[in-house]
Amino acid sequence: MATQDMSARLARMGYGRARLMLSLVGLAILAVLVAVLLVRSVDTTEVVATLLFAPIFLLLLWFRLPGGLIGAAAATGVYVVLRADAIDAVGWGEFSALIVTRAIAYFLFGAVGGWASGTLSMSLDKLDLYDQVDDLTGVNNARFLLTDVDLEKARSQRYQTVFSVSFLAIDAAAVSALPARRRKSLLRQLGAKLDDGIRTIDRVAHGFDGSCHRIATILPETAGEGAQVFQVRLEEQIRAFLAEHGAGGATVDGDIVTVPGDEDALDRHLAEWKAIDQAEHATPRS
Repeated sequence: MATQDMSARLARMGYGRARLMLSLVGLAILAVLVAVLLVRSVDTTEVVATLLFAPIFLLLLWFRLPGGLIGAAAATGVYVVLRADAIDAVGWGEFSALIVTRAIAYFLFGAVGGWASGTLSMSLDKLDLYDQVDDLTGVNNARFLLTDVDLEKARSQRYQTVFSVSFLAIDAAAVSALPARRRKSLLRQLGAKLDDGIRTIDRVAHGFDGSCHRIATILPETAGEGAQVFQVRLEEQIRAFLAEHGAGGATVDGDIVTVPGDEDALDRHLAEWKAIDQAEHATPRS
């Protein structure tokens, strides 16, 4: 579960936010390194040469490998210009090794860092694409529900079986009124309760649309009557749970759909979950 949580957090962060975070951390480290060089009275040109890693770093984060290589070439050119007066005074031979060493360092940093930046971007894209864990509760999310309902519909059509989906909507006002820490704990405990309260073959998902906490439970091989019994019991348990945790004023509304028979109602509910999924995965990469 911890690995899933970390994957979900990275996916939600997206490459843009991850890039910003890395930029701040990297520039902070570089600032500390430059401060140490200044304290040690290192030659000013070498201090500036160290600072030239900053634009390379920013370019590779924004433009991956091409940005890193372009930044390295530019930094090398600037360093040669910085040493131009000394080269004119004593000749190229005295500085050739130093300049080549600096150039190698710049290009290695730009190439390796640019490759790593591109790999991070692709990894976060994949995490976002396959993310099926809800951050708030730890159960399945809207993306999982949409995919799993499609699979259940296909199975129902192929084997002529029946399944139901329980939909619940919890008014978010009473939950949102709780302090942040209590609200987070409540939703985590709610997720654990939902997961523990279903059969092995059932699947439960949670989604938040800004005004309601939505809960959907897929009930394979369950007709309407059995699903109704499950729904009533679940509503009672959730109301008791919310009251116990200081959110007793929240309204809980439910609906049951059974397939075959309630396809239109199912589509209406899934449209709401599609909107949740789109909102959860709408953060741009860059």
